[in-house]
Amino acid sequence: MPFPSPLTIPPLAPPHQYTLILLHGRGSTPHSLLPLVTPLQQSFPSFKFILPTSPRSRATIYARSLIPQWFDGWHLDTPASAANPSQDEWRSIDGLQQTVNYLHDLLREEIALLGGDSRKVVLGGLSQGCAASLMALLLWEGESLGGYVGMCGWLPFVRTVDGVVEGFDGSESKTEDDGFDPFARDDGEGHDKAEDVEAAVVSTLRECLELDGKGPSTRPRSFDTPVFLVHGTEDDKVLIAHGREASSCLQQLGVNTSWNEYPGLGHWFYPEMITDIAAFLKSHTRPIATQN
Repeated sequence: MPFPSPLTIPPLAPPHQYTLILLHGRGSTPHSLLPLVTPLQQSFPSFKFILPTSPRSRATIYARSLIPQWFDGWHLDTPASAANPSQDEWRSIDGLQQTVNYLHDLLREEIALLGGDSRKVVLGGLSQGCAASLMALLLWEGESLGGYVGMCGWLPFVRTVDGVVEGFDGSESKTEDDGFDPFARDDGEGHDKAEDVEAAVVSTLRECLELDGKGPSTRPRSFDTPVFLVHGTEDDKVLIAHGREASSCLQQLGVNTSWNEYPGLGHWFYPEMITDIAAFLKSHTRPIATQN
């Protein structure tokens, strides 16, 4: 499916030194994120903001109406969905595959514009845009990014990832009395198993999305990207349980993940969230951010 042109907002104070790529939610447009971008521009005048536009496709949960969405999916607003987030995940495969490839192309373009420094690019999104961009981050084959910001979202195929982690042989603690040799390399590929659980997760996700190419053999460097996830406790579109599970899953994978939840807030970004997002960005882009 073709991707429309993104909404690109140049730096308030050139030269361009960082890029923040933010994805909107299902049924929305890039312009919906402007109330978030506007205050961030004041703190980060050297940032370029890229707000990609999702294609329009048939949404199963809306009686196959044609709406903007990054991928098709099912309800995430009921206790049953929290208990079984894998329900109908097959519907998301085609859209996620194309969105991940699109975002990877966009990341490569921005990194090249910034002198090849991947740390000068930050990725993120709201709601379904969070889910899609999280998958793009985990499947990114380049160097780690400057950061990731996710709002009111979830991690697709999270139970699949959990299953890989739980079933990984290296997850069971062994001693020398059990015949464990700390210097042995017994996975058939010459890699230490404790390092390769992340690679196994990425390979599994690539298979889920039917992506071309071979997965990594060791821990991807993208997993070194600092992640900041925020969610309102009263979110009635994507229950907070989904966000909590995403955060827990990333932490299990050794990703530096910060999780903030906001009592009484719903499915949107709010001033409190924006303040915390700005603080996160400042901690990772300190030479560029203005000091308020």
